[in-house]
Amino acid sequence: MPPLLKKRLNRAAALLATAVIALTFIGARQRAVVHPVVPAGPTFNKEVVRIFQDHCQTCHHPGDIAPFSLMDYASAKPEAFDIRYMVQTHQMPPWKPVQGCNEFAEARGPLPQSDIDTLVKWVNGGAPEGDPKDLPTPIDFSSGWTLGQPDLVLSNPDPYTPPASGDMYRCFTLPTNLPADTYVSAIDIHPGDRASVHHVIAYIDTTGESATLDANDPGPGYTSFGGPGFTIENPSAASLGGWAPGMRAMSLPSDVAFLLPANSRVVLQVHYHPHDSSPKPDQTSIGIYFAKQKPKQLLRILPLINDTFTIPPNDPAYPVTASFTTPVAAHLWLIAPHMHLLGRKMNVDMSFGSEKSCLINIDDWDFNWQGVYRFVNPVPVYPFTTFKMTATFDNSENNLRNPNYPPKPVSWGESTTDEMAIAFIGFTIDGENLATGQTADASWIPRIRSPK
Repeated sequence: MPPLLKKRLNRAAALLATAVIALTFIGARQRAVVHPVVPAGPTFNKEVVRIFQDHCQTCHHPGDIAPFSLMDYASAKPEAFDIRYMVQTHQMPPWKPVQGCNEFAEARGPLPQSDIDTLVKWVNGGAPEGDPKDLPTPIDFSSGWTLGQPDLVLSNPDPYTPPASGDMYRCFTLPTNLPADTYVSAIDIHPGDRASVHHVIAYIDTTGESATLDANDPGPGYTSFGGPGFTIENPSAASLGGWAPGMRAMSLPSDVAFLLPANSRVVLQVHYHPHDSSPKPDQTSIGIYFAKQKPKQLLRILPLINDTFTIPPNDPAYPVTASFTTPVAAHLWLIAPHMHLLGRKMNVDMSFGSEKSCLINIDDWDFNWQGVYRFVNPVPVYPFTTFKMTATFDNSENNLRNPNYPPKPVSWGESTTDEMAIAFIGFTIDGENLATGQTADASWIPRIRSPK
């Protein structure tokens, strides 16, 4: 073969080999490209987090009552199967009043079926995260106050560590330093240590007696089981309300408010029930929101209470009742039932002559999910209307919350393992009009007694 032809053939072969290698490399690169897989069903970033924002995150964010956060994917993904179970069984969002008894504001109720279906599809599809571009603007809970920054925040300056065992009622007297009478539209109580705080009541001291009690008791605050330890002189300014597990902050209508007198003190009575041998120091605080205008009427609290009962052992449905007849015309604005671990049901109704109506009915009591329930429309009450509370307790071995095994007799008492049967009713008196100087007599309101 001529040298020139041979040279040209070798050159052509080299070019062909180079082309083959290049095409092979390009094909390999094309095969190596991984296109993102778009989930066929709902994702956290697009659909799921919006459901959480609408129904869940007010409790499920860091530092609040829920056991885990639903603010981001990393927190929600490990809880996916529990989320599916709790929404399918209608246990979440928690809402205890039975429908058909009365209508309450800000009712959580069961999720819409469409939202339940979305969450179930999300979990069944592997709980995908989705595209970060689909995320909505997050809700800001950084202030820690669900109603915004309070007008006044009170807290004991020194932390208090409760005893490692048993129950402790400790009162912390906090000066308001208010130069004039002030009206309060809402409060928000933040337990310092949710693991040991059983409940909190915010009493009002208009005489300064609580400061003397504090000075005579070593350490932060003073001990007082039952009431706050001092005499409440003004039944129209006795309390600002309280907190129990599950309760959320709630605002009153613009023409109704609590009275907080000038130079009064707020006394936080904190019931501690530690669950381990090393309770943490606690600094429970209260945020107070002032009314934007002078209200027409004061909100007062009627305790519908029975404190003389004993629940026999092994009784799965022991009833406890209490009743009270009001002497005046009034309107009811809210109601807050309270029981402990043996409680199973709570029903409150009112009757006037042959007319009877239901105020609240809870048929699946859970101590961890209590509430202050505000009626959508205030309930009118005629003079000589009778309120009746019926609480039902399960003191059998089948009650998984029963703290006693075997069961034993349980009576009214201040310890968590004792019981209570109370329904607090928030009401206004019709004859009162603060704008025209008409005040109402509240001396007939019963007081909560200390246990004998």
